[in-house]
Amino acid sequence: MKMKLFALVLFAVSLHCISSNVAAQRIVIDAPSLDEVVTRMQHEAFSSGKDLTGVVIEHGFNFFDEASFSLMSDGVAVYELELEASEALGMCVYFDDFHLPVGGELFVESLEGAFDVVYREGPIDASENNTHARWASGDIPGSVLKIIYRQPSTAVGSARLGIMGVGFFARSMDRGSEDCEVDVMCPEGDSWQCERDAVVRLRITQSGGIYYCSGAMVNNTERDCRQLLLSAFHCADAVEEDEWAYLKIRYNYEYLECNNTVSVNSHTRTGVIQLTNSDDASNQSFSGSDFLLVEVEDPIPATWNPFYAGFDASGEKGYSGVGIHHPAGDRKKISTYTNPLTSYSLASAGSHWRVYWEATETNYGVTEGGSSGSPIFTENHQIVGTLSSGLSACYAGAAGNGTGPNQPDFYGKMSYHWDGANPIPASQRLKNFLDPSGSGQDIIYGSYVGEGDQPCGNFGACSATGVQGMLLEDQGWSFSPNPAADQIQIQMPSGATLSELRIYDALGRLEEVISPSVFMQTSMVNVTQLSEGLHYLTVRTPDGTSSTLKMIVQ
Repeated sequence: MKMKLFALVLFAVSLHCISSNVAAQRIVIDAPSLDEVVTRMQHEAFSSGKDLTGVVIEHGFNFFDEASFSLMSDGVAVYELELEASEALGMCVYFDDFHLPVGGELFVESLEGAFDVVYREGPIDASENNTHARWASGDIPGSVLKIIYRQPSTAVGSARLGIMGVGFFARSMDRGSEDCEVDVMCPEGDSWQCERDAVVRLRITQSGGIYYCSGAMVNNTERDCRQLLLSAFHCADAVEEDEWAYLKIRYNYEYLECNNTVSVNSHTRTGVIQLTNSDDASNQSFSGSDFLLVEVEDPIPATWNPFYAGFDASGEKGYSGVGIHHPAGDRKKISTYTNPLTSYSLASAGSHWRVYWEATETNYGVTEGGSSGSPIFTENHQIVGTLSSGLSACYAGAAGNGTGPNQPDFYGKMSYHWDGANPIPASQRLKNFLDPSGSGQDIIYGSYVGEGDQPCGNFGACSATGVQGMLLEDQGWSFSPNPAADQIQIQMPSGATLSELRIYDALGRLEEVISPSVFMQTSMVNVTQLSEGLHYLTVRTPDGTSSTLKMIVQ
């Protein structure tokens, strides 16, 4: 099984309005040694395949009973408390009685002077309140974590901050994935920008441990932007009922540019509602297709630009495509395949797809711990599976262990999730949740959040809202001949003119961009410059709608 670790948005800022002479109180947590946690990590990797990254240390108390207090000249009450876990390489804090009044602000940060900058999460405000009163912070590097709560005199009500314990991370914040991985911002990801925005990183708390996996926001046949997230069951097979509230989802966690060192400003949501799963954990493995579907509890702002990915649950294999994932909990990466997926009986008959990755322009691109639960897309930009297990690695392992860049990975089939023989009641099969009205659709496109009666729209990947977007998918665009030899004719549907054409090779690398000076309904395009074999044509309309088809050059 694949699974893994961590990071956070960083801000070099200060609380300029806080000028208290009262030093923050400090609580030293009775923590295990770093060696003890690393030993558990190694044991879990060997016995279950899960990639443990830290442990939860229970230490319950009321924040306000222990924090220092000061009153600012502007009437703002300030409470500060430091938590120390010796030898921890990073920390987080778990609240089991969490409520902030409107106007109150909570910050969780690294100790000033411990690093070149202060790593901070916040301001956290009343928007994080929920009925179960649970919340968990993001990951803060270092062995000391500082909590600051500020409440102005205008705030209505009082805060409750009951702390359950802390997370002790045993991997440093700068430990990333292996060096053959391909950033999703590299050329291989150029034609997968929408699908990139669907993939998220998961931080899962279970059995006293902290784990990382990947997942994807997914569309449904109602196209109503319900906040559904698809992953793998083995990632969370031991989560207790009250621990779903601590599951953290991280959006937009990627570099700004290919092989950069600066991350996009990512966002997090805390807490999910468990809807269904394959319930197939068995003897440190699984007996079915290994899927998990949850609903993100709190509203996801449209400004975060989440994409709800489409899927194909018909059982049709992909002939080429990509996997997008967070290996080792790192920034988003992309892996490419150019040979057809093959059916594989990893657990039960025909439950999984087997894939072999290809070296691409930037590097190889495999999967690692932390990649589990991530989606694999076909050339039609639809999910056909979620990562369960695999042998791919940047480097061949010791003799006999069968890992390396040329080894396969295994994805639980979307079609098996849909209505396969997982050990669950028929009512818990995935089709009942992604096709709630029983329309019979098992292939749909993805979309960004739009407007109108169907805010996730009835149109294809990267689509914008509006009539032209509808026309592009409903009436369809076409080109001929296919296979092509010297030139092709592109025919756009009525009301949707061509504003840009992009041509990609079989590995998803951009080959050519054609932008006609006049928006065209019918266009002739020369393809003599293209190599023989598979290519992808992506058309875009003036409103931003796009759609992709395969083309064979001979």
